[in-house]
Amino acid sequence: MSDGRAPRRVALTLALGERAALRAIAARRGEPEATTAARFVRAGLAGDGAELDEPPQRRRGPKHPSRPEPSGGDGCPWLPAGEHNAAVARLRDRYPSDLRHVPEGLGDDRALAERLAALSVWRAEIDAGLHRDPRVELAYSDELARTSRWLEERRRRAR
Repeated sequence: MSDGRAPRRVALTLALGERAALRAIAARRGEPEATTAARFVRAGLAGDGAELDEPPQRRRGPKHPSRPEPSGGDGCPWLPAGEHNAAVARLRDRYPSDLRHVPEGLGDDRALAERLAALSVWRAEIDAGLHRDPRVELAYSDELARTSRWLEERRRRAR
């Protein structure tokens, strides 16, 4: 609820993965990172039962959000190509056993690149606390296991 004053600014400290996820989501939505962050804070407050006023006019976002096209063979709309390799490396470091069959260079394997990009953004969102339901973590773990089996099967067929 409003206390009658104008909106105030708040500073947030984010880990590198959280900042990368925020940047990717903001880029996908075609809006500034601060606007995206404010949306997430607002969604978290609403999810916790807070009564909220209408957001400020400047935070209502674009009427027709732009969706950037993937650039290059390893780009994904939700993870800029420049961040893709680092995101995949973080996933491999975090889950070395599950992702042991990921090849060093993804090359033109768009299916694998997009799958790993999606997993990395999902993981960053979970780590950032954007999902309060523990079933999201279970779903992520299930998808990671499925990806591991898929990679293993692809490797066997390639022999």
